[in-house]
Amino acid sequence: MPKLSTRRRLANGGRWLGVFVRAMRRARSRQVSCQTRRELRAVVTKEAWKGSRWTEGFDSQIFGRAPSLVFAACSLLMLCLLASPSVAQTAREFAREGFAAKDRKQFPLAIQLFSEAIKQGQSTPEQRGLILYGRGVSYDALGLRDLALGDFDAAIALLPDFPNSYVYRALAWSDRREFDKARDDLLQALRLNPTSALIHNNLGSVYERKGEVDRAIESYGEAIRLDPKAAQAFYNRAHAFIAKQDYRAAISDYDQAIDLQRDFADAYSNRGGMYLLLGDTDKAIGDFDEAIRLKGTDPIFWSNRASAYMTMGRYKDALADFDRAQTIDPGNAATYLGRGRARLYSDEIAGAIEDLRVAARLRPTNAFPAIWMHIARIHQGNPDREELERNAARVDRSQWPAQVLDFYLGKLDMDRVREDAGGGVGAEGERRLCGADFFVGEFLSHGQQKADGRRLLRTVVDRCRPVDIIFAAAQAELRDNKEAK
Repeated sequence: MPKLSTRRRLANGGRWLGVFVRAMRRARSRQVSCQTRRELRAVVTKEAWKGSRWTEGFDSQIFGRAPSLVFAACSLLMLCLLASPSVAQTAREFAREGFAAKDRKQFPLAIQLFSEAIKQGQSTPEQRGLILYGRGVSYDALGLRDLALGDFDAAIALLPDFPNSYVYRALAWSDRREFDKARDDLLQALRLNPTSALIHNNLGSVYERKGEVDRAIESYGEAIRLDPKAAQAFYNRAHAFIAKQDYRAAISDYDQAIDLQRDFADAYSNRGGMYLLLGDTDKAIGDFDEAIRLKGTDPIFWSNRASAYMTMGRYKDALADFDRAQTIDPGNAATYLGRGRARLYSDEIAGAIEDLRVAARLRPTNAFPAIWMHIARIHQGNPDREELERNAARVDRSQWPAQVLDFYLGKLDMDRVREDAGGGVGAEGERRLCGADFFVGEFLSHGQQKADGRRLLRTVVDRCRPVDIIFAAAQAELRDNKEAK
C-alpha cells in the first residue's frame, strides 16, 4: 500500500495516532498499487511473443475463466505470427524484444521497441492491442500516466475482453484521484474475471479512498475468501478496520498478514501502532523493533518507534531514533518536528529550536511547527513576538490548531480556543480539546497564570490518552514545575 516520496507528510503534533495512521495510509496506497503492478508485470512476462507457446502466456490469476474470445484472439495471433512474411516477422521480433526488455525493467528500451513494432504495422487488431498494453505498462512504470492511459484506452478499444488493461487503467485513474473511473474499470475487470482476488483487493482500496469503508471491507473480504493466503488483502482490510476504530479487528488481520508473510515489515509497524493505542507498550515496541530489523532503511519505522518512545517519556531513546530517520530521509518535516519536541523535553533547547525552525520552513502552512517553535522559545526564556507573527502569518487559518497561534498573539481567549477545539465530532473533538488544554496550559504555566496552567496540564494527564504525545509532555511540564518550586 506506499510511493515512498508520498509518505513525506507532516505528522500532527497533538495526535499520536495521526503519525501511524497517515504512515499506514501512505504505505498501504503504495503497496496496493505496486504489488498489483508487480503481479501484472509477472503476468506480462509470460505474454512475451513465444510463437507456438503464445496461448500459454496468460496468467490464470487475472483471467480465471476468461471469455473464449480472448483465447481465440490469441490463437489467431499465434497463427498470424507463424505465417507472416518478413515484414510481420520483424514486427514480431520488435514486440518480443519489447516484452523481454520490460521484464528486465528496461522500460525506456521497451517503449522504443513496442513503438517500432507498432510502426511496422502488418499486425491484427488483437496483436496491436497487446502491444499497446505492453507499452502502456512500460509508460506506467516510468510514472508517465497520461501516455499510459492513452495506450490502455487504445488497448481496451482493440481488445475489450482483456481484463489486465482495465486493472492497469484503474491504477492510473487512482493515481490521479479519479476514483469513480477507477472503480468502474475494476468492476468491468471483475465482470471479465469474477474470481480474481487481486482485482477485488484493488477495488477495496478504491472504495476506501472514496470513503466507502464498509464496501472496502466487503471487497477485501471477498479477496481473502478467493485467496486465503493473500497477505496484502488482510493488511489492507486491517487499515479499513482502523478507519472504523475497530483496533482489535485490525490487529487480528495484521496477525494473519504476518503469519502469511513473515517479512512483512509494514504489518509489524502498523500492528505496533495498534498495540500502543491499546496501551500495550511492550508489544508495540517489539513490533517496531521487528519492522526496523526487517527494513532498517525505511525512515517511517524509526519515526514510529521514536513517536512511541515520546508517548512513554523516553526522550533520549526517541532522539536516537529520530536521528536515524533524519539520516535516511533528511527532507522529512515530520522528523524535524518530532526531534524538535524530543530535544525540547531533553533540555536541548537550542537544538530543538533549530529543528523546529526547519520544520516550519518545510511546512510553513502547518500550525504545529509554529506552535512548538513558540513553546521552545518560551522554555528558552526568549518569546520572540516577531518570529511568532511571521510564522503565524504563513499558517493556513482555516485548519486546527491555527486558533492556538491566535491565542498566543492575544487575539483569542482561552475559552474560545477550547470551544473551537471541541467543535470536532466525537473522538476527533476530544483529541483536539486535549491538544488545546495542553497548548494553553503549557503557555500559561510559564507566565503569570501558573496555577491555571498547571490545572489544565493536570486535566490533560487525567482525561487524555496516554498514547498521545501531549500526555507525556504534560507530565514533563508538571514535573518540571514541581521541581522549580
